[in-house]
Amino acid sequence: MAGGEVVERAECGCCGMREECTMGYIGWVQERFGGVWVCGLCEEAIKDEQARLGVGVEVALRIHATFRETANADPPIHVAQSILQLIKKIMSSTSSSPN
Repeated sequence: MAGGEVVERAECGCCGMREECTMGYIGWVQERFGGVWVCGLCEEAIKDEQARLGVGVEVALRIHATFRETANADPPIHVAQSILQLIKKIMSSTSSSPN
């Protein structure tokens, strides 16, 4: 960051995590996500939802936000489901890659 840039704490609209960001970066992210600031982790999850389902950013954002809400209701079950989904994704990508 340049010496004169104003830094502010931004709160993720999905998970609630806070990051220190410049006002310019906050605005850039909000512009991409319909006025909502999302952290880097949620951004990656939203991009994955877009690619996986072939939906726009607004729909993917809602899907991810809904997942986050339900994950908070019963974290151990949803963490296990997420790990299982990740393992399946890794296994399918390694089995489809040429040797």
